Amino acid sequence: MGNVPLAVVLGIAQDGGVPQPGCYCETCLIFSRQGNQLSPASIAVIDGDDLHLVDVSRDLDRQLRMLPKKGIKITDVWLTHGHLGHVDGIGLFGREAMGAKGIRIHASDSMMRLIEETPRWKTMIEQGILIPCPFKGNMEIRTSQSLSITPIQVPHRDEWTDTHAFIIRGPTMSILHLPDHDSWKDTLEMVGKKTIHEWFQSLEVDTFLIDGTFWSPDELKHQENVPHPPVLETLQRLGMKKNNSMDIRFIHLNHTNPLLIQESKETKYLKDSGWSLAKEGEQFFL
Repeated sequence: MGNVPLAVVLGIAQDGGVPQPGCYCETCLIFSRQGNQLSPASIAVIDGDDLHLVDVSRDLDRQLRMLPKKGIKITDVWLTHGHLGHVDGIGLFGREAMGAKGIRIHASDSMMRLIEETPRWKTMIEQGILIPCPFKGNMEIRTSQSLSITPIQVPHRDEWTDTHAFIIRGPTMSILHLPDHDSWKDTLEMVGKKTIHEWFQSLEVDTFLIDGTFWSPDELKHQENVPHPPVLETLQRLGMKKNNSMDIRFIHLNHTNPLLIQESKETKYLKDSGWSLAKEGEQFFL
């Protein structure tokens, strides 16, 4: 067998991370006291000498140290959308920090416009730090003989840019990375499917890392301003996991989500359903 790419989960938290800056809720206090941390949702894919990052957060140093191949240089970045935790590490590639060169930045047309209209990022293009590589939704991009990445547009609060999930496909397995979308109703309507199972089965993907931002629809005041499908609704739509069920794991958890507390009744509910959370540092041979 030739080269087998390796995917590594670099973060499972929502954009603010856990603990979230300035927050003194019970969960953030527990994480702080224990010296624990969760970084914003991101994936790395090592493909030979290439290192692909799906989204790039301010926790980039911590996240790169999770990789088994130390010192490998970042060659490609794939951006889901323009919200904070998915893009706020881009500046670290600049002269003030990493001094990188020639990083291919893959983004939709609207995300690329935001990059080119943001003075700091535009300068990084002019300096040759970033190389723009616009993509179109639902078109597979083969990056090597061993790896392809397909962006899939999903509806999500598109104040500045549209939003894409990614199918990451290697020779032996594949992953769907879906950290953000507004609702199952809108997403299933956009992709033309009636149920989560129907959509996921049509994608022919092995492991699904999906939006688990909030447990319930009333977790925050004015939660309607930051729509995400609650985990509880997702579990009700999925039903109990069966022996032949697909592998679905939740990511992008907000610091308010009780699934971050091991002893919570919500964690027991999730465990009893048979589904699970993704874990930082876990690896998938593609």
